[in-house]
Amino acid sequence: MMYKSKICGITAKILILIMCLMLSNSVATAWELIKSESDVKKVLVIYDRRNYLGFKTDEVTAISHLFYHFNVAVDEIPASSYKSGMMHEYDRTVYVGISSENLNEILLDDMAEYKNSILFIGNGIEALIEHNPLNGIVFAGKAIKPVKVKYKDKEFTLETEHLFQKVTVEDDVGKVVSSLSDGHALYPYIIKISNLWYVSGLDTQGVLFYILADVLHDFFEEYHDENPQIYVRIEDVHAQASINNLCEIADYFNKEGIPYMVALIPAFYDVKTKNIYNMKDDKQFSYIIKYMQDSGGTILLHGYTHQIHEDIPGEGFEFWDGENDRPLDVDMGKWVDERINAAINECAATGIVPLAFEAPNYAVSREGYKNLKMYFSTIVGHLQTSDKGYTTTAFPYRLYDSPLYNRLIPENLGYVDPEDVLYRQHILEELDKLSIVRDYTAGFYFHPYIDIALLKDVISEIKKRDIRFLDLKQDDNWVKGENYIIRSQDGNIAIEEVKVRQKSQLIQFFRKILLSLTILVFLICLRLLYIFLDRRRRSREHLFKE
Repeated sequence: MMYKSKICGITAKILILIMCLMLSNSVATAWELIKSESDVKKVLVIYDRRNYLGFKTDEVTAISHLFYHFNVAVDEIPASSYKSGMMHEYDRTVYVGISSENLNEILLDDMAEYKNSILFIGNGIEALIEHNPLNGIVFAGKAIKPVKVKYKDKEFTLETEHLFQKVTVEDDVGKVVSSLSDGHALYPYIIKISNLWYVSGLDTQGVLFYILADVLHDFFEEYHDENPQIYVRIEDVHAQASINNLCEIADYFNKEGIPYMVALIPAFYDVKTKNIYNMKDDKQFSYIIKYMQDSGGTILLHGYTHQIHEDIPGEGFEFWDGENDRPLDVDMGKWVDERINAAINECAATGIVPLAFEAPNYAVSREGYKNLKMYFSTIVGHLQTSDKGYTTTAFPYRLYDSPLYNRLIPENLGYVDPEDVLYRQHILEELDKLSIVRDYTAGFYFHPYIDIALLKDVISEIKKRDIRFLDLKQDDNWVKGENYIIRSQDGNIAIEEVKVRQKSQLIQFFRKILLSLTILVFLICLRLLYIFLDRRRRSREHLFKE
């Protein structure tokens, strides 16, 4: 019996150890998922309409995507579809009022009873005040066109085409977070009274948009480390770009120790010569791209050809019908699959490893974004907010895990324009506006055919502000093509063929089977050993009895 108990004990310990090893990773992963899901705030966005009359921008999409800077899950519904009690199932509620239509009684009743924080943007506040009088806030009855905005002791001149609601707030009631001036008096832009945050107007461009973006940290009670970053992108780099200019740009950044991005067009059709230019066929061009890649540059796929049919390379659209200003009339899944895989294959054939995607002219339909999301962890640039027409929004910080992308690195400072004598001033003015956002990411671009002295001029001014330059290679990025998978982490980049990866996975599978068989054989041997010892013990006992 002593042998039996010992062997059983040993066997049990071995089994427990094996189970722990097998389950440890799964348990850790499950715990992380449970933890992250418990931190997600459910957000309900209610809107009366999505566009201002006469404008293409989908204002609701622009506002909603600001929320993806935070740990949220967002649902959007029109006010006409709202049912009693809906908002009480959410951690935050946002109402976007674009028209002058009054809110219905059911929605107003729920707003009055709602206990969590509610963000009310734009038109309709008078209906809420009348339905549920808010002590200290008065609707003045007419809109204003502001000329200045003040936030955090900074004041900015405004150029907005939209009117804002005129409200007044009594002293010691709530908090005026930001204020507007019509040239005669100050009025609240953003106020907080109890659980209500009111934004007196809706503008998804420029400093007003950025102020709202920063205030959302307080609305969501999610405070990020202040870690502003900036990047410069070399735009429209293709086989007809000047090799000397590209080399000079790479040498300059390398000498300054500044990481940068390269928006690469790996192939295009020359409308003049009727030739197709492929990067793999141009050794000199592919060499300079690898040189830029090795000197601190991060390669972005700027489409495959940056054109449809006979557009001029670098000026045309590729994932949007620019001629008719509408989504492409194609099978978008097939279109994206063919062009992105062709671009990845073109790069891999020459040792180029792109880590992200930038849409040509930032133009992509919603369906296009959803398809691109399967290929890229990261997109760079503006976000096209509507399928009703070409219109984009510049965001002030990184956005994550939306229905349209995995991660968006925004571009918001414009570009170095040689025809604008105040190009440097304009970029720095945009940077000043952006700096009111506590954890902003800034970006601008430069064409390689322009005198590099203009770029150096801007960089020297930025360096005086002690802003960290973004090195995308330090982030976790992935690009998943049909034949190649590319990953980056902590500055290290790896590319592997999918077939090799599948073979590796197969080897790992068989190794697991072999390990399982080894464990099984070991347990059988233990069992046989136990049987042998047990029979030997019984035989000796029987012998002594005789």
